[in-house]
Amino acid sequence: MSKIPLNSDVDFESFYERHWKYVYRLCFTYLKSETDAEDCAEDVFVKILTGSYEFESEAHERKWLTVTAVNLCKDMLKSHSRKNVGSLDDETSPEIAAPEPEDYSDVLDAVMNLPTKLKDVIWLYYYQGYSTDEIAGILGRPPSTVRNQMRDARELLRNVLGADLK
Repeated sequence: MSKIPLNSDVDFESFYERHWKYVYRLCFTYLKSETDAEDCAEDVFVKILTGSYEFESEAHERKWLTVTAVNLCKDMLKSHSRKNVGSLDDETSPEIAAPEPEDYSDVLDAVMNLPTKLKDVIWLYYYQGYSTDEIAGILGRPPSTVRNQMRDARELLRNVLGADLK
């Protein structure tokens, strides 16, 4: 087991550089805001600095980062939805213009508009390359539930995207 020493700036920097882009992209796909994605990604790495975590492999690191980032994004989305941010027609409301990633497409847009439980399994399967059994472990769901959610998500995507998906 490799442990990320909290007393070693070099080891943490290496860990940070190895995973920052991945965590940021994941947060950005959920939050669709550059600043919120940066804040959330930073919170993930603060958890590493303030905790004592041991990872068996780089794959284990990525799984932990994925689960932690997704949970922090969901928490942030919940807290944003509870705040009164004003009307969309209100001239004093700030406009949020997040840059679109280069690989942004109609398919990704459709995936990101799926209900959260379906979006999670599709994201982890197609965009992160996890198997359904690995996704079940990450999300704490039975593998059969993950497979059923994959089926449901694919059906919704087929309806939204039409012939483009085939």
